[in-house]
Amino acid sequence: MTTETLLRDTVLENEWHPVLAEREVKDKPVSVIVLGERVAIFRNSKGVHALRDLCIHRGAMLSKGWVENEKLVCPYHGWQYNDHGQCVCIPAQGKDDRIPARAKATKFPCQVKYGIVWVCIGEPKQELPSFEEFENPAYRPLVCGPYYVNAAGTRVIENFTDFAHLMYVHGGLLGHPDYSELPNFEVFKEDDRVYTGDVPIFQPVAHSGSDHREGTTYVYVKEVFRPLTARLSKRDAATGQTLWIMLSVLPVSEKECIVYMPVSRNYAHDVDDQQFIDFQDTVFDQDKWIIETQKPELLPLDLQTELNHKADLLSVAYRRWINQLGVRIGTT
Repeated sequence: MTTETLLRDTVLENEWHPVLAEREVKDKPVSVIVLGERVAIFRNSKGVHALRDLCIHRGAMLSKGWVENEKLVCPYHGWQYNDHGQCVCIPAQGKDDRIPARAKATKFPCQVKYGIVWVCIGEPKQELPSFEEFENPAYRPLVCGPYYVNAAGTRVIENFTDFAHLMYVHGGLLGHPDYSELPNFEVFKEDDRVYTGDVPIFQPVAHSGSDHREGTTYVYVKEVFRPLTARLSKRDAATGQTLWIMLSVLPVSEKECIVYMPVSRNYAHDVDDQQFIDFQDTVFDQDKWIIETQKPELLPLDLQTELNHKADLLSVAYRRWINQLGVRIGTT
């Protein structure tokens, strides 16, 4: 996925976006795209850092260089940038010559949380919340993805809010058409999130590590707590075994995005983690092809554009909420 168009969205510019799993940041710098902005991610002994992927000298990509003596080195002329973005060495000039004050790269806010590298290309509106299930090793947190999707990130989030597709898109894994009827459920809205109450759904097949082999009722709770980040809990009503999933979308362009999913659990710790990753890979692949075929590609915020049903309560609340926030990228 590549783009040369810098997107402008005063809401999303000031949000944290998942750019890489921490495991993907090794010795070499990595280039990512956030809202059309190229960002170089690199690691030194102080941690993981994000600079605009542009050398101020002749426009080379800093991510094509390397890390040396804690500095990010431009591959074109060897200019060296520290983790604050300041150029501290220009090899072509004398050692006693002053480095121009303009010789610096833009530094972006960057942090590691839930096993993911997060970047904000503006000023973060708020900090990422703390969720014990994704930070406490006792819950065996894993990071699934990256998943590359040729669709608007808002469409991906809305799909995550949907219950009624479980029996069809994920038939045989998460549901069955014979159990399509949804119970009545409540949706709540606060300034910083929209979420459901408990939603019991019968699943006639077992998920990885479950004690049940003939299906059971799972109680879902879903919430969207940032415009492009949501999470769910899925609790076995009989045993309390719970699976937690967070889904966060990196908006690359208007109609391209990358998805990362932290997953954790309070059961089946003897089951190989790869089984859970493989399962989520399969489920997301089933979602992806549907999302990529939706028309219009951008999420309609005019609720008259598409026909809404009572099963879409959380989706409708999500559309109203991001419209109220002023999100424009990925919407129409």
